[in-house]
Amino acid sequence: MLASLLLSLTVAQPFQLGTNLPINAPHNAITHVECIFKQINVPFHLQKLPWLRAKREVQLNRLDGYFTANLLSQMQEYGELSAPMFLENWYWFTHADSASIAEHELRYGVVRGSHQADWYQLTNRKIEVEVNTTQELIKVFKKQRVDRILLDLEEFEFNAVQLQIKPDEYTQTFYRYVPLGLFAANKTLEEFPDFLNAFNSHISSCSQSPFVLSKIEKLTLVQGLLEKIQQLANSEQVQQAVIKSNQQPLAQQDLEQLDHQWAQQVRDNTSILAERYLKLEGSQFLQVWQKQMQGVITEIIVTDKQGKNVIISEVTTDYWQGDEAKFLNMYQQDDDYYIDTVEFDESTKHFQVQFSVPIFDKENQHMGVLILGVDVEKALSK
Repeated sequence: MLASLLLSLTVAQPFQLGTNLPINAPHNAITHVECIFKQINVPFHLQKLPWLRAKREVQLNRLDGYFTANLLSQMQEYGELSAPMFLENWYWFTHADSASIAEHELRYGVVRGSHQADWYQLTNRKIEVEVNTTQELIKVFKKQRVDRILLDLEEFEFNAVQLQIKPDEYTQTFYRYVPLGLFAANKTLEEFPDFLNAFNSHISSCSQSPFVLSKIEKLTLVQGLLEKIQQLANSEQVQQAVIKSNQQPLAQQDLEQLDHQWAQQVRDNTSILAERYLKLEGSQFLQVWQKQMQGVITEIIVTDKQGKNVIISEVTTDYWQGDEAKFLNMYQQDDDYYIDTVEFDESTKHFQVQFSVPIFDKENQHMGVLILGVDVEKALSK
């Protein structure tokens, strides 16, 4: 609130922003940005510009920023990228008839001025064909004028249906997630140092939909991880820790008080309670198990039937998980697992989902939940 007030008092002229998105299109990044600027009480003027022109205007100090953008090395000295507003899900699509061609001989196509074009330039890939639209690119791909293209999965699938491209005409391979946000120019950040923090704090509240894994990505995670996670849930160390915790239930008032104390310590970087839990024998067992997963698993939380922490592999932000989807959508439910939406960890720059499975007792009754943080990019790339 304070940042919003300061900004509203000090912004004399509207921010000048650029975008190459259709300005009148509903339910897109423009709607998202409009909502955020309204929340922080900052006026702005929007110009429709090609990406290359928008970047140039920022470099010349004639724009306060542009969106949606990813942070390229060539732009780092000119400003800073906001927290992600959107995630693009980049896949390599290779023509079925090009499967036998050596990697160094593959012909690549790209949409001129796109984020993928910038990425190709940074990775020194030779571009065979440049076109103006995604649909044009997929058309030349279908005719095999290029062997491989890099596109957002949803964008490719939508156009593939329109162009009647069959699944057996190509193969697809996950490449990476790409966070897209608003790029704020240095001159803007110097004049309004609170701007980016205020902008970032309203991204979630103005978001129209969370980022979810595609069906094939969920299937990949389940096939690669579910059996191992269920074995962990059935391990003697986890079972005994949960049984013991369920024998010592807490009153709701005490539970909330402990949760508040835990969270406050984490914010203060003291984490006395959490550190005590990390020293438990069961927690150390989880830490060894997590290390064996080679970075795919980022954290492990074992809860009892109340949703309170029993053993953990890392310091958690909360003590009580009982009011969160990762617990509520799993405990006493019929499903074998629950996978939450994709979240971006600003500190680690990693994309993570929460993967939950039930913990059963010997009578096959729910007695807790096992929750794992999964580094999605690492899991899908294996």
